[in-house]
Amino acid sequence: MSKESRFREYTRSVWQRDYEAYARRPATWRESVAPAIEALLGELRRYADAESLHAAYWAPGDWPGQVLLRRLPSDPGPETLLELEHAAFWLRWLELAEAK
Repeated sequence: MSKESRFREYTRSVWQRDYEAYARRPATWRESVAPAIEALLGELRRYADAESLHAAYWAPGDWPGQVLLRRLPSDPGPETLLELEHAAFWLRWLELAEAK
């Protein structure tokens, strides 16, 4: 496995871990942030393959965080914001994997 492949695999494992943490949160909390997750997932659907999805994740700036913040009831703090971002990236990666 190439270094790049291992790096992408590690990145996806971070996305998956944070998605699993998100999924363990109370249902009422997940419902309150669902519009933000859906908004970011909608933006991520512009990326038609795993390569472009990874490139979007590593792009400079925090555009995913800004998409989330516009739809969250309040600022959850940087750690939770990153968890939500990773959850959305993981969901998009799953969509791409299922489409193959």
